[in-house]
Amino acid sequence: MSTTEIPQLTYRGEPLDQTADCFGLLRRADDVLDDRDELWRRMEEDGYLYLPGLLDGDEIMVARAEVMERLDRAGMLDENYPVIEGVVAPKAEYNGASTGPFMPQMTQGNQPLHTLLYGGAMMAFYEFFLGGAVRHYDYTWFRAKKPGHTTATTPHYDVVYMGRGTKKLYTSWTPLVDVPYEMGGLLVLENSHRLQELRATYGETDVDKYCENDPGVEDIVAAARREGRELTREELDQIRWDSTGAYSKDAIAARRQLGGRWLTAEYEMGDLLVLSMYTMHASSDNQTDRIRISSDSRYQLAAEAVDDRWIGADPPAHGIRAKRGMVC
Repeated sequence: MSTTEIPQLTYRGEPLDQTADCFGLLRRADDVLDDRDELWRRMEEDGYLYLPGLLDGDEIMVARAEVMERLDRAGMLDENYPVIEGVVAPKAEYNGASTGPFMPQMTQGNQPLHTLLYGGAMMAFYEFFLGGAVRHYDYTWFRAKKPGHTTATTPHYDVVYMGRGTKKLYTSWTPLVDVPYEMGGLLVLENSHRLQELRATYGETDVDKYCENDPGVEDIVAAARREGRELTREELDQIRWDSTGAYSKDAIAARRQLGGRWLTAEYEMGDLLVLSMYTMHASSDNQTDRIRISSDSRYQLAAEAVDDRWIGADPPAHGIRAKRGMVC
């Protein structure tokens, strides 16, 4: 399909510019799966590897069924359709999910999903690509995006959220359903990993750091230090966090500012999209009647430094144990 045949995509209800200078398709890399040097060349050139059909379809179906059953028990799915289809209930609410479509609880105790993400073809690919023993983060990200204009992912670099270990860390975006264009699959901003000024500014931020010397914060920090303790949750809640980690709230404006094209694909179950830490990505709106389910998982060489926010039986994530003060 050429880009002229792709239905009109939107971001937060606004149409994406799908002219040739602003929009395009991801380059496939499944033709070089057995060539490590070429895979690395493509990653350095593109900032991503799009690998259609890499993962085992049977494993994905088992993981998909488990997730859909959980969503059904949470009241998210329309009882008039088979659960496996993921048709959203008319008044579905993200019960117990404070961040809406971000639902990491879908991964907890989910052995079929862990088998898909941390075994088989996925681990074999990373061991070949990275050329050594691989470790993955213990924390698994998961998104269940309902139809509408409120769940599109904001444009961001992953390094802002997980940059305390090696920067040679890679994200697997794994769709667990077929994702036609209008369902709001991932968008990759062309050449965004090559923007050196952006890497040296936005790319050096850490979403869990705060300025100890900001007005109003100094007294809070000083009190904790006098008492020889870390800040409490209540104290952290008094600190003004300037950033959610996103580069922008608007993918349309971000492309205008940074240049390049938003690239995407009509993803299918079994496809894998691998991103560098400095590849800006977002998603468009889900314009279907079905929930778009996908996972994000991270991989690196086992010998390299790891960001301790995302490892262990009870990872700190972005909670109180992850916060760090700094002098700004």
